[in-house]
Amino acid sequence: MKRILMPVAAALIGGLCSLSSAVAQEKAVAMSFGGSTIELWNDIIVQMKPALAAEGYRLITHDPQFRVEQQVQDWRAWIAQGEVKAIMGWPINSDALVPVTRQAEEAGIPVIGYAASWEGVSAAMLTMPEQDGRDIAKYAVEWIKKNHGSEPVTIGLLSDEQNDLTRQRVEGIEKQISESLLNAQIFKLASISREEGYNAARQQLTAHPDTTVWLSYSNENLKGAYKALVDSGIAANDPKIFMAAMDVTNEDLDMIKSPGSIYRMAFAFRSSTLAKVNTELLLAGARGQPLKNQYVRPDLVTPETADSFYVGNR
Repeated sequence: MKRILMPVAAALIGGLCSLSSAVAQEKAVAMSFGGSTIELWNDIIVQMKPALAAEGYRLITHDPQFRVEQQVQDWRAWIAQGEVKAIMGWPINSDALVPVTRQAEEAGIPVIGYAASWEGVSAAMLTMPEQDGRDIAKYAVEWIKKNHGSEPVTIGLLSDEQNDLTRQRVEGIEKQISESLLNAQIFKLASISREEGYNAARQQLTAHPDTTVWLSYSNENLKGAYKALVDSGIAANDPKIFMAAMDVTNEDLDMIKSPGSIYRMAFAFRSSTLAKVNTELLLAGARGQPLKNQYVRPDLVTPETADSFYVGNR
């Protein structure tokens, strides 16, 4: 009998060890961005995955393609699966996430906001979007006064007012320009993607070909606007044109560094900093540790400072 029981016991122990190992491997955290077309977000995810894996957590992400219903549906699926220990996300629509955030809380899964906070979140990585918008506008105003003096200036402001982050950035830019330049005419051009930025700029140039300053709350739509200007015959180093954005990727940095580029500067968050803060918040949430808001501010990107912002250098 002993000879029979020993192998059975060993098998049971081995099975329990395997089960324990499988359970350990099932630990996961989830990162939810609005879509996969924003390269900064992709850069962040690439850097978060190995950092989380080193701590024993698999990073789950998705591509809701800026569809609110899809983002909510994916979160519900993550909650139901049971392996996700914490969720962090940028809300396509904050109000729409309140019910599913409550579901996560009831399931013992902390929800952490990315650049936004709403009812039910345990903590958030936050910026100061209106002030960030004002800051980039200050550099634009300085350039305009230096290069256009007191002449009237027409500004194309690429905008998005569907969520608090982008709306407040746009408001900050608009307020700072209006307060600093009494002779500025601002046209808000709704756009999120590169394609939308291209189309908005083409329409603006048709209606107001004297538009010489182009500002954006983001960088993907500004790259679209840049191509629209070049396609319309404007030189990529035209000294009368000023373009600036919030956020950068390696592609933006290459454009900013091009000699005399009309894409003159950006006000950007380092992807490595954002990835580090996100990782720390997700790990704390997954481990049941205390959570508190973390604030991050962007840095000025110019042709002289661009090298330090390349992914791999930052």
